[in-house]
Amino acid sequence: MASQVDLKFRNLEVKRFANYAEGPVNVHNNSNVKTVLKIEGKLAIDFTFTCSFEPGIGLIKIEGDITLRDSEENIERAMKEWDKGAKNLPTDVAERVHNAILSSCIIESVVLSKEMGLPAPIPLPTVAMPAKKEPGTGDPKISDDTRHYIR
Repeated sequence: MASQVDLKFRNLEVKRFANYAEGPVNVHNNSNVKTVLKIEGKLAIDFTFTCSFEPGIGLIKIEGDITLRDSEENIERAMKEWDKGAKNLPTDVAERVHNAILSSCIIESVVLSKEMGLPAPIPLPTVAMPAKKEPGTGDPKISDDTRHYIR
């Protein structure tokens, strides 16, 4: 059985602490699985995603629920690992869960950050024009410099 991940947001919180930043802005994204339960043969997962803009610019916090459908064997294996006490999921399950959280929450964070006047939580492409040669020969080049943005 192929696994299926359904994600729903439960709470969206956005705060802007400062109107502007002096110097570079660092954005820290984090996903955290809070609880995992087995309900009707599926995993019910409670998560929190946070996106903090440093130094002290703002915060986006998204809480939600994931329903993971998978084979009974994988569900049992995930519950056994979670119940061991360390509150971890097997690596393959954790990858699917955290990738679903990040992909959905980053997109939502872009919209929320725009509404609140915060920087985008992901680096946006920039255009760098080459040195002037002759008119009409300069092709734009996209910069991949994100050293001062995401940590």
